[in-house]
Amino acid sequence: PSNRPNYLAIWIWLLGLTLFCVGLSLIPGVPRLPVVVVFFIVAALKASLVVLNYMHLRYEKVLLYAIAIVPVVIVIILLFALFPDFVTHGKQLHSAH
Repeated sequence: PSNRPNYLAIWIWLLGLTLFCVGLSLIPGVPRLPVVVVFFIVAALKASLVVLNYMHLRYEKVLLYAIAIVPVVIVIILLFALFPDFVTHGKQLHSAH
C-alpha cells in the first residue's frame, strides 16, 4: 500500500453518497427532519473524505487537527446558542395582555 489515497475510490464514495441523498430526497412521504439530519451527516462525511484525502490532511500532525477542531467547536456552540432564535423566528411567543 502506498501513501497516496485512491482517488478513484474516494470519488466513487462521494458520488455514491450524493446519489444516496438525491434518492432519499425523491422518496415521497418521508418526514423532513430525519432527511435533513441524514443530509447533514452525509455532508460531514463527504467533507471529511475530501479534507483527509484530496487535501492530504490524513498525513498531517496531530497539532493541525487540534487547530482545526477549535473553529468547529465554536460553530457548534453558536448553532446551539442560536437554535431557539431560528425555531421561533416570526412566531409570537407571548400574547399581549
